[in-house]
Amino acid sequence: MSTEYAGDSVPLSASKKQKTPTKNYSTVTDQPLQRRRWGWWDAVYLLLLVALVIAMVWRYTPQVTSEVAGEWWDPLLNIWTLAWNTTTLLHNPAHLWQAQLLYPNPLTLSYSENLLGETIFFAPIFLLTHNPVLSYNLVFYFTFILCGTNMYILARHYTGSPLAAFVAGLIFAFSPYRIGQIDHIHIVAGEWMPLALLYFARALSHNRWRYWSLFALCYLLQLLSSIYYGIFLTYTLLAYLLIRYTWPFIGQWRQQGKAYLSALLRAALKPLVVCSVMLILLAVLLAPYLLSLSSGLSRSLEQAATFSAYIRDFTFTAPFNWLYGLKTYNGVTLPYDSEHYLFPGWAALLLTLCGAFLVLRKRLPAMRAYVWVGLIILLFSLGPFLQFSTPSGAPYDPQPHMAATIAAPGWPMPWTLAYYILPGFKGLRVPARLMGVLLIIMALLAAYVIAYLESFLSRKISSQADEANKQVELTKKTGPSYQLWKKLAIYSLLCCIPLAIILEGSPAYLPVTHVPSGDQIPAVYQWLATHADEQPLVELPMAYQDEGFTSKDEAWYDYYAIYHSHPIMNGWSGYRPPLTVHIAGQLIDFPSSTSLNILRKYQVHYVILHLQLYQPHEAKALLTRVQASKDLQLMATFGKDSIWKVR
Repeated sequence: MSTEYAGDSVPLSASKKQKTPTKNYSTVTDQPLQRRRWGWWDAVYLLLLVALVIAMVWRYTPQVTSEVAGEWWDPLLNIWTLAWNTTTLLHNPAHLWQAQLLYPNPLTLSYSENLLGETIFFAPIFLLTHNPVLSYNLVFYFTFILCGTNMYILARHYTGSPLAAFVAGLIFAFSPYRIGQIDHIHIVAGEWMPLALLYFARALSHNRWRYWSLFALCYLLQLLSSIYYGIFLTYTLLAYLLIRYTWPFIGQWRQQGKAYLSALLRAALKPLVVCSVMLILLAVLLAPYLLSLSSGLSRSLEQAATFSAYIRDFTFTAPFNWLYGLKTYNGVTLPYDSEHYLFPGWAALLLTLCGAFLVLRKRLPAMRAYVWVGLIILLFSLGPFLQFSTPSGAPYDPQPHMAATIAAPGWPMPWTLAYYILPGFKGLRVPARLMGVLLIIMALLAAYVIAYLESFLSRKISSQADEANKQVELTKKTGPSYQLWKKLAIYSLLCCIPLAIILEGSPAYLPVTHVPSGDQIPAVYQWLATHADEQPLVELPMAYQDEGFTSKDEAWYDYYAIYHSHPIMNGWSGYRPPLTVHIAGQLIDFPSSTSLNILRKYQVHYVILHLQLYQPHEAKALLTRVQASKDLQLMATFGKDSIWKVR
């Protein structure tokens, strides 16, 4: 594979020669510090990335067919989503967005991430094994491999150094932040962003169909893998374009005038064609989300402020991080799942700062653009208001609604303006997830530092070896031997950096959820699978105001829906619509006439009772009322689970 570096100049310059010597804005290039063809060292480093992921599987979730990393609610939703995509696209693709959960609401797949990009990997495994847990695990861990390898490719392009690219891959794939997001496969799955950035930069430099097409492919794959990252990536690319090329554009325009604009218009054909096709596909893919937004799915600024990055969040990792994890802080018990664990690790942080200093000092246009883009990403991650910390100082507030939401100092930030004028921002609840994009910039700057050190030390060693060889008292063999040992010592020091990154990101353990599959699922769902009349049902208890039985507990209903084809009124998702909340409130006193009437209104045929999920006295009273009702017919009983038909 060629390591030819794209100059990152404004590519669409006019061919007309200048009569007088002027500054040429189109010839400013950022050459890699080293020019190396891909070789066996690249293979070694890429295999090491794969080996690290295999070690994660063996160490943390060895039972890949029956357990998943993370607490139950989001992984179970994601498993259902991937299985729903697979079966629906095969048998009834027109019904994709009108999903099984949260009946009778419309377009319920758009209430959360659709994961269509990850379905590409999930589908063949699921169709072959029929085990959704195994299929999910293989896809989940494969995203770590792709994150590492694709970041490796990006950093290798800019630095030419295998070791520097390896360091970048480690930072992006195994940072404490990414490990802390194991509950959210759509946040772990940022694998296509590095390649989208790479091919976008090369397309701007070379203006070839190949690069524009590869950029479009990677961009769409990322959008399908994560709507969050897709939106973030869109504005990251726009920021890079404006920062990197505005000044060269103005300079060439001043020099060449209309000739430059004419050449620019002629060369714009390729990006216009590719972007037009992308826009058509985006309109089709995002239409359900836009419809949901117009019907009230948008997020408020207060919600965004709650899930923004607080300044102190950049000092915390997840509780299971073996070096820095804390179980409590100032009397607050820290949960495993939080959006406020943003510490990237000291090694990555120091390398990033050094990289930014070097890039700005050496005036490297392409890399300098990434520095400013990274600063913009950091500012937007702070959300609509600048906040120092929660009232307790912990990266988690157990009662966010009691804390007036906006913490000191509460200064307005760029997110507030973007919320009102830029498409997509009203659908985003967690600005802190921009950390996943910022890691790309950090990894790239860290790689530049490693490549710079390699280049500097290589020149230093060669110079010292030449001086040593000139000395009379040294034999002909002394110089090369001296050079070899010096190189070994220095590279041993450089190897400590990857080790530090790995250690800082390593968890002492991972929270794990055991998930049954196949004939191990509860018998009530096996009965539903054999009665595939696709009639709507509701499972009780149904979460209402998260009292006792919470909406997160309904994630189990999501998962078991994989095994039957009935629409269900229940469901854990990224959004709980008002109609579902209303229905849940009406079903509290089931089987009252009001509750039965609302079930009949929406043609619900079955009620599944899970008495083991109630308090014992509540379960006994409920069963007595249900058995006495003439409007319900018992269909089957499986221990404390029973199925009733609404007459």
